[in-house]
Amino acid sequence: MSKSLVSLAFKDPQRVGEKRRELILRTAQTLGYQPNFLARSLATEGSPFVGILVVNLHNPIFAEIADAVRVELDKQGEYGLITSATVANDHDPAQPYGRIDSRVIAMLQDLRPKALIVVGTVIEHEGLFEGIPTVYASAEPRSDSGYTSVRMDDTQGAELVIDHLRELGHERIAFVGGLGGAVAKTREFAYRKAMESRGLTPIVREAGFFESDGYAAATELLALPSPPTAIVSINDVSAIGILSAADDAGVVVPDELAVVGVDNIPLSALKRISLTSVDPQNQMIGRLSAQAVFDILADPNEQAKQHLITPKLIVRQSTVGGNAASGS
Repeated sequence: MSKSLVSLAFKDPQRVGEKRRELILRTAQTLGYQPNFLARSLATEGSPFVGILVVNLHNPIFAEIADAVRVELDKQGEYGLITSATVANDHDPAQPYGRIDSRVIAMLQDLRPKALIVVGTVIEHEGLFEGIPTVYASAEPRSDSGYTSVRMDDTQGAELVIDHLRELGHERIAFVGGLGGAVAKTREFAYRKAMESRGLTPIVREAGFFESDGYAAATELLALPSPPTAIVSINDVSAIGILSAADDAGVVVPDELAVVGVDNIPLSALKRISLTSVDPQNQMIGRLSAQAVFDILADPNEQAKQHLITPKLIVRQSTVGGNAASGS
């Protein structure tokens, strides 16, 4: 029996007669043989998988999005290979999420996935994935990059937050964030716009996405002669740092300071934290990112699109106290 016939029995079994196919598969099972996935992939025009590149492993929302992507791919008979391409470098403020590991990018290029879904912000993303159909999830590529993106509508998110805080009587509302890529800048701009359109004065402390960033920025804000009565953070992880800074400063949350995050990570729902947060609809972001890949694969000439998801505000004890909790 020839090698080519054995290979055909695994790659395209319908083209091999039933008796010969059963003999080949039975013999392979007896010998413990499994086809080499990588060898088969490199021998054809491309790998039969979609790459899922999770940029920032520090933020749990990206794992949630990646998992939703993989579930949606599976429903359509596809599967995803998840990897990360950043090496942490917490001591370099110029690279708050670490540096891109070029070896991982080279690996992805060599494996030639059908498509790639990048989950999170890649600051130096331009040109990294040339030749691979790419969709950005919970990230904002350059408008002229030619890449499709799926993310939360930050303008709507900021309006939900500011309106909620104003209803509670807050006017000195500060924002902590703005560093670390396009999404950070977009959220800062959305905050400023929401404040100014409501006749309020923006108060911004530039900071990154980590807990230590939120702690440091909040410590500065709370030391002001007229400190803010509410702080909106770039994300939940940073907001948890703000809660710690308030504790250390002897400021009572929410009686003396209301705190709001963005992302609605599972930690935010814990009773001890109980953080009011903007829910970006991560499951939906994951599903629509996978669907965007299917659209591109069906039509390689598909024009790049920006899908903006309407967020919800999940109200918890960091703004209202008591046992109140709701979504809006």
